Amino acid sequence: MISALYTHLAAASAALAIGAGGAWWVQGQRYGLQIEQLQHQQTSAALVSTQQAVKDMAGFQKGMNDALANFQAAGQRNAAAQQDLDRSLRELRTATAGMRGDFAGLPERIAGAAQPALAQYASTCTAVLQELADRGGRMAERGADIARAADGHAADAALIQDAWPIRQ
Repeated sequence: MISALYTHLAAASAALAIGAGGAWWVQGQRYGLQIEQLQHQQTSAALVSTQQAVKDMAGFQKGMNDALANFQAAGQRNAAAQQDLDRSLRELRTATAGMRGDFAGLPERIAGAAQPALAQYASTCTAVLQELADRGGRMAERGADIARAADGHAADAALIQDAWPIRQ
């Protein structure tokens, strides 16, 4: 009888050890699954964050490319405007030089055809008009310099503004 009791005790101990080992293994599998799920969630969140960063960078790059294209187009427009301004300035210089030639002989023509007071008046008017023409030419040249600087500043400001990232 005692040997049967030991046999049953040995069988019960073996069953207990097998059951405890099985429970240990099952619980380990459950925790392993939870750990894998948490790692998967973390990886998915990192992937979503990375994808958003890539989209943001693509948007920023597109903004930079658009800003650069706008800058280049503005530069071409400014160059064309500068050429027009230079052409206008040359025409003004030509007209001013022609006026100087006209003014140079005007006092003699008036003096020969009119009284001495009229000649003095014409001479004074000619000197005033010649001074106005000279100042107008200098003012036009100064205006062209200011316009060139303003065009460059406007192009730089547009590039900076267009290159600034826009959050959508």
